[in-house]
Amino acid sequence: MNINRPIVLRALLLALVLPLLLAWPGRATALPGRTAQEAAGTFTPAACMFDIDLGVSQPSGEDVGFECGYVTVPVRHAAPDGPTLRLPVAIRRVAGGAPDPLILAQGGPGGDAFQIFALLVPTSPVAAGRDIIIFNQRGTPYAEPELTCPETEEAQAAILAADMDEGEQLYEQALAACHARLLAEGIDLSAFNSLENAADVPMIAHALGYDTYNFYGVSYGTLLGLHLMANYPEGLRSVILDSVVATDINFVAETATSEDRVFAEVFAACAADAACATQYPDLETRFYDLVRQLDAAPMTLTITDPDTGRDYDTYLDGRGLRSVIWQLLYVDKMAAVLPRVITALEDGDYRYIQAMYPLLVFDQLMAEGMYFSVVCAEDSDVDPLTLPLNDLRPEIAATAREDLQNFVETCALWRVDQLPAAVDAPVVSDIPTLLIAGRFDPVTPPAFAQAAAAGLSNATVIVHPTGAHGVAFQDDCVKGIMADFLDNPDRVPDSSCLQAVAPLEYVPADAPLFPPLAGVNGLKPRTLVVFGLAAILVLLLASAFVIWPVVYIVGAFGEKRVERAPADRRLRWLSRGLMLLFAAVAIVFGLGLLVAVVTSVADLTLATALVLPTWATPFLWLPPALLLLAVGIAVTAILLWRQRGSGSTAGKVYYTVLTLCAVALVILIASQGLLLPPL
Repeated sequence: MNINRPIVLRALLLALVLPLLLAWPGRATALPGRTAQEAAGTFTPAACMFDIDLGVSQPSGEDVGFECGYVTVPVRHAAPDGPTLRLPVAIRRVAGGAPDPLILAQGGPGGDAFQIFALLVPTSPVAAGRDIIIFNQRGTPYAEPELTCPETEEAQAAILAADMDEGEQLYEQALAACHARLLAEGIDLSAFNSLENAADVPMIAHALGYDTYNFYGVSYGTLLGLHLMANYPEGLRSVILDSVVATDINFVAETATSEDRVFAEVFAACAADAACATQYPDLETRFYDLVRQLDAAPMTLTITDPDTGRDYDTYLDGRGLRSVIWQLLYVDKMAAVLPRVITALEDGDYRYIQAMYPLLVFDQLMAEGMYFSVVCAEDSDVDPLTLPLNDLRPEIAATAREDLQNFVETCALWRVDQLPAAVDAPVVSDIPTLLIAGRFDPVTPPAFAQAAAAGLSNATVIVHPTGAHGVAFQDDCVKGIMADFLDNPDRVPDSSCLQAVAPLEYVPADAPLFPPLAGVNGLKPRTLVVFGLAAILVLLLASAFVIWPVVYIVGAFGEKRVERAPADRRLRWLSRGLMLLFAAVAIVFGLGLLVAVVTSVADLTLATALVLPTWATPFLWLPPALLLLAVGIAVTAILLWRQRGSGSTAGKVYYTVLTLCAVALVILIASQGLLLPPL
């Protein structure tokens, strides 16, 4: 398929993508069901819903453990005595802290807040001296009910293998099945929108015993915050909006414009940087040349589900390449990575796309039904034919209206009530507000923050010069600004640190690509097993450096030495020499690779690019030598068994075990695509 509609739509499903290579633990067991309907505004303690090790402390030594439970809210706030639903919450309390907590809302809509904030926030200066409350919005993971769509995930294999038209049909069928199932379960899908969502927030605060509170929202969470300011200002002390979605801007209709803008911004930044311009000249032209080439001749791409290990064949065209790269630009520092990626693609090396694409295709962090319930109620009232195209790159303009039409058709299938036009009105408020934007944000550009701030009389807008989407907890400077703002919201926070933000450090053109980093950074079980098994094999091979000298010394002091024929002695020494040389090269390769991987993981830009430091290149030339040595070792092993005088049976068995280890190590190296030297 030429990148089917489901894949294009997933670009809109990403709310907050912290580094894609970061590992988020899997989900815990399902929520226990209720035995009776609880009253709205009730907090019910329960075990925490997430499998995250919270055994960390702040610099002060303060434990950052959470207490968890559920807050019951009305399905429809206009009917407070009607049906209810439950929202999962996690509270980190600070003894003697400020009386007003910080409530955090994830994006999406449909994202899981716990998997992000439970790790990032407690040790941040933003949360110092103040309770924090993390909640998952209605319809999201762990909530009752969840608007997840396992039907679309189950159809993923067939969708990927289909052509474009068939893939769209399969996706629509799966989404329709999800919609029908949710309706059959008695779920009022039209109650899952931003207005009801915003009304949940003060109820959560009051249920937990707080009269005043501060609110932080990222991506779609900012839209929730704006509706909160407009409709429920009571008790709202301050608001932080990170990667802003303005109420009066249809971000779905603006997707093509946002894509065009961020690509232009990335290419302009490279051209303005002397080192980048020298290593990657004419980057914009080269990128769109690639897009046109793939549109003319799509290629088959094999991708692997990182959780199951299953391989899938799909087709990649220029539209698909744009979509993948655009989504990856959500990641911090991706703008410094893209030039290296484009160069690899020009050389026909698609390993980077193969490693990163599955993280988008097989994303499991979103409640798909929640997403469509919200955006279809609020953003589907657009006419694709009126979408302006004059200012867009022709490659983007060519598909912009079709992509928007596909979205509109999907919303027609999902069928939820439209919210009144007033929901799109600009928000007017004097509540202290800090709006944060990243220069390289692919979906919520700085202009959105400026638009939202127009009606906010007590607002401060900051733009991070190298930030992407969701910069608040990725940058120490922004963390400090947020902490300063929360200390005194009525004072303009000190943002002078932004002037000292280091410019992008572009990945060198000769940095070697190392796709296994995708598994290392993401702590994928298969990758860890491979590396662990390789370490065991190297240790077994290294045992020869101890065992053979010991055997030699014991034999030297023995009562009788066995006299061997010259040919046997030569074969014996040749075999041991080859094995020791193989072990030495394997040790050097393993240690060099380990240091290079650790160095790369410590450097976000290198890790995001899936490359090793340039100095690691010589180590990647060692696997071909290991292959040649393994062939020689296998031959000598056969000769040792064929020649009766070439050592003891125990010695031959030990050598055979080492031979099998050598062969297995070479196979493991080959499985990671490292057997051939870097080109």
